[in-house]
Amino acid sequence: MDTTHPERPRGSLYPLSLKLGDRPVLLVGGGAVAFRKARSLWEIGCRLTVVASCLSEPFRLWIEDRAVTCEARPYRDGEAASYFLTVSATDDPSVNRRVYEDASRAQRLVNVVDQPHLCNFFVPSVLRRGSLHVAVSTSGECPGLSRRIRKQLEPLFPERYTPLIERLASVRGEWKKRLPTPELRKQAMEKLLATEAIQRFLEGEDAPLEEAILTLSPPAASDHADG
Repeated sequence: MDTTHPERPRGSLYPLSLKLGDRPVLLVGGGAVAFRKARSLWEIGCRLTVVASCLSEPFRLWIEDRAVTCEARPYRDGEAASYFLTVSATDDPSVNRRVYEDASRAQRLVNVVDQPHLCNFFVPSVLRRGSLHVAVSTSGECPGLSRRIRKQLEPLFPERYTPLIERLASVRGEWKKRLPTPELRKQAMEKLLATEAIQRFLEGEDAPLEEAILTLSPPAASDHADG
């Protein structure tokens, strides 16, 4: 019997979105790049610790007004192992290497800025419209291109996607109570998404979407009982 297994691609990435709320995250570095990383990490609600021998003045002032732990000292060997995720953004290659090796040995997530070979994850360029996140990544090879593509996508995803997703999430929650199986709920949502009401909503018209929702909504359980 042939026991040959299909060959798997090497080096492929598994795209995902991480929930870092209240997770311990370490940022090593105090310059402009580290400051930019700190802002994005802080915004998602992680428990951020910054370790740097020297902070830029804007970075220092920013930290003063936020719940961020800051330790003015060099990185200590092994400490990345204590964090769920670590980002290293220093201009010292030896420090970056130590951070990567410490995190890797402990099987932690680690990203050394501008050093793809010292990363086990990459941060994409993200277009955000509320709960909609459109991520573009070049696997760390050319972040500038990722940013360029993200900017090119912006006109395709207007701000109206934010309230659209909120409304559709509400509808989905209601349909979960009315439709007994995931397949039926999927079919109902696909019908709604195929209507021109979606595009008209994105262009500023609310009424057509509400009419489509009313037309396509399945009857409530009580309606079945009354019949």
